[in-house]
Amino acid sequence: MSIKQQKTINENWAVKETWRVWAKKADFKALSGKLGIDQVAVRVLRNRDLETEEEMRYFLDAGLSKLHDPFLLPDMEKAADILKTKLDEGRSIRVIGDYDVDGITSSYILWRVLSGLHKNGSEGISVEIPDRIGDGYGINERLIRNALDDGIDTIVTCDNGIAANEVISLAKQSGMTVIITDHHEVHFDETDGIRTERLPEADAIVDPKIGTSIYPYLGICGAVVAFKLCQAVMGVDNEMLGRCCDPYLDKTDDAQMKAAGTAPHNIPLPELESLLRECLEMCALATVCDVMELRDENRPIVKYGLKLMEHSQNRGIKALLNIKDLEEKKLTAFHMGFMVGPCLNSSGRLDTAMKGLALLMSDNDTEAFQIAKSVNELNEERKLMTETNVASAIDIIEESDPCKVIVIYLEDCHESLAGLVAGRLRERYSRPVFVLTDSSDKDMIKGSGRSIECYHMSDALHKVEDILVKYGGHAMAAGLTLKRDDLEELKKRLNEDCGLTDEDIVKVTHIDADMPLSYLCKPVIDDLARLEPFGNGNPKPIFGLLGLKVMGEVRVFGKNRNVAKLKLRDSGGKMIEAVYFGEADAFSKEVTGKTINVLYYPGIDDYYGNEKLQITITGYRIC
Repeated sequence: MSIKQQKTINENWAVKETWRVWAKKADFKALSGKLGIDQVAVRVLRNRDLETEEEMRYFLDAGLSKLHDPFLLPDMEKAADILKTKLDEGRSIRVIGDYDVDGITSSYILWRVLSGLHKNGSEGISVEIPDRIGDGYGINERLIRNALDDGIDTIVTCDNGIAANEVISLAKQSGMTVIITDHHEVHFDETDGIRTERLPEADAIVDPKIGTSIYPYLGICGAVVAFKLCQAVMGVDNEMLGRCCDPYLDKTDDAQMKAAGTAPHNIPLPELESLLRECLEMCALATVCDVMELRDENRPIVKYGLKLMEHSQNRGIKALLNIKDLEEKKLTAFHMGFMVGPCLNSSGRLDTAMKGLALLMSDNDTEAFQIAKSVNELNEERKLMTETNVASAIDIIEESDPCKVIVIYLEDCHESLAGLVAGRLRERYSRPVFVLTDSSDKDMIKGSGRSIECYHMSDALHKVEDILVKYGGHAMAAGLTLKRDDLEELKKRLNEDCGLTDEDIVKVTHIDADMPLSYLCKPVIDDLARLEPFGNGNPKPIFGLLGLKVMGEVRVFGKNRNVAKLKLRDSGGKMIEAVYFGEADAFSKEVTGKTINVLYYPGIDDYYGNEKLQITITGYRIC
């Protein structure tokens, strides 16, 4: 039985669900005329909390030249100056990353750029990524000792370091230069409501979430922070970034590009263009896989990065796209988050993240394909392990009394899977979830949490940090380590002070508009496509229809019988074809001959070049 089929056996754990139509106000007709898009698309933009014409226009049209200035990030000028000096002097530099997609890609970006600028080339730049099991998250004492033994002069962290105060102090006391690039929350002390940040004693700290930061948007991932540092070191502003990386730009008549001749540091323009494009692809992949909101500057980064990746020159990416049958296809955030990214993540979960990094670094097609094949196999193994652990967790949870914050110990769960299991349980129960399991230290347990919108996970852990050995993260996800004996105390205190109400854990599906079949046409669908890429912060629009009659046979097909096709008729006699993905046999039995209410997204079915309107059903109820 699949997890989706596994029924709730304890009705006290049943999640209440409701559909709500957004009712946000605006002059949709006027905005439609000014922006040149259908009113339905404008309504969707307003539902994403965009209010003004300027905000909506940026959302629709912003290019790479409109990204925020890297030098608005804290300590950026200082960090760039230090690195430029170290590169010119030929000092040995070590990049220390993290074992997830964001950490792997940000490590690759720094290695790729700094190797090209270093006096001694790639010999002057090394990379080390912690072992998930042996080291845990982030820079640690072992990595510092290794760097000292290897004669490293400068350490640059990426996607970690902001909470590593003691370790950074050790590095500084040992005479090394340390630059932190990170995007996680800063730990703090709080007295009488006043927060005092606990910042590491690094030479420079580039993190948009530092209290003194003036950076306009805090929601960027570690790879984007690392890339912004590379921009600053190379002297590449956003105008040049746009000229090099905009896949829609016709460069044949770009006199400005031709006049430039060479880029900063005398990098030939073709090499610079290739370098920046590859980095932007990595930033797009990391932004999606680290579940950053696809808002503000993340939107053009992902939009253009995905387009560039369709013709990627990175051998590792090309090999993964080949294995996943994604070559020469339009890439979406879904492909990154659920197909490509998990393969890279699996290397850090079940093997070593250095394998994922080696895939991106590979300069040989045969080698790249073999590594891609290996990480894909690891990902298939990871899927099976995750399913098993989620099923076990459901059994344990539903034998217990309901609570607002789920804290569960899974003895046999591989610790690298704790976050994945927590995410699946959060989706099922619409509550914050912490999944804990055994660690290498028998007296300790460690794990990960995944949250809901109204529960700030990092702040919640700060309130109980007196019983935690280690923790870190942000609003929606966190990691933690604690003594085994403190598990029950953690459950108790997290629930006593959670601040969640019954209303907070109702699963709400927001409907963008009740859009009748008679309104559907290709221009409307084309305008909705302009809102892509969809993902966190910009979910795929959902539309509602009431009282549709299921006409004739519901056809079920697909290797796993997970696709259903049917015809629907509305009260005015309008007919349309629909497709449903899920437990198709059960769906067919339930809806055949019935009248249903549906949630849907419209599209074009161009089977054998014959285009016709079609809707994809994302939710339904029998009338």
